[in-house]
Amino acid sequence: MFVEPKSIPTPEFGFATESMEPQAVEGVPKKDMQLFSQHRWNFTEHNTIDLPSHWSVPWSDLMMVMMVMFAVMYAAKLPQGDAAVMLKKGAPITSMLPPQQEKPQIEKSATAPISSEEIFRLSEKLVKEANLANIDVVLTDSNAVKVSVHGNLFFDLGMAELKPEAISFLDQLAGIIATNNYNIEVSGHTDDFPISSPIYPTNWELSTARAAMVARYLIQQGNLEPGRFSVIGHASYQPTLPNTTLDNKAQNRRVEIVITRKEYKP
Repeated sequence: MFVEPKSIPTPEFGFATESMEPQAVEGVPKKDMQLFSQHRWNFTEHNTIDLPSHWSVPWSDLMMVMMVMFAVMYAAKLPQGDAAVMLKKGAPITSMLPPQQEKPQIEKSATAPISSEEIFRLSEKLVKEANLANIDVVLTDSNAVKVSVHGNLFFDLGMAELKPEAISFLDQLAGIIATNNYNIEVSGHTDDFPISSPIYPTNWELSTARAAMVARYLIQQGNLEPGRFSVIGHASYQPTLPNTTLDNKAQNRRVEIVITRKEYKP
């Protein structure tokens, strides 16, 4: 019977060698102790132990597993016919992955914005073809185009509802405004007749409501950007003529649509 040695001196790293002599144990022959020691602490056996592989090996295995997993998930979403054909043909896994989408490129318009002179010419032509009185088109000092509609062409007295006669003209004017990206100013003016109603307590509310009605119609009909428009109500405080006669008062009741030269930037 062999008895485990109480302690065996080892060199650095804790491995025994053949040159080391086993300690004597009472009742165990020295020859048997030497055989037992060589069998358990043989240095040549230590050299056969496999050292762990480099970290990149298990990492590459993990990446391969993940790639196969995603490929299978994508193939599961394909129609059964498409997936079966790809697998039957032995297509590579990469061919089963979705193609990379290219970033869309924003196309810039090559056309130059329409000039004020061209807007002025188109507006004058529109007024002549519409054969409507009390509409003036002028080119201002700031190179803006101002379309002034006087009298009762757009609205009845004390009202802010567009009349049918104004619809056709505004439809065509919206088409001209759509050819550019300039800011639009719509201002309403009244005469000095006082007004007092639950809807329009003063001419301030009436002039503003008329300007807003024209702006809203142009935006909706021409599918225009609302941010291009500004609405102003001047009441009776910016008359073009003295409010001394009925004709002058009719001229002062007006809506002005100014196509500026300032481009709209959201």
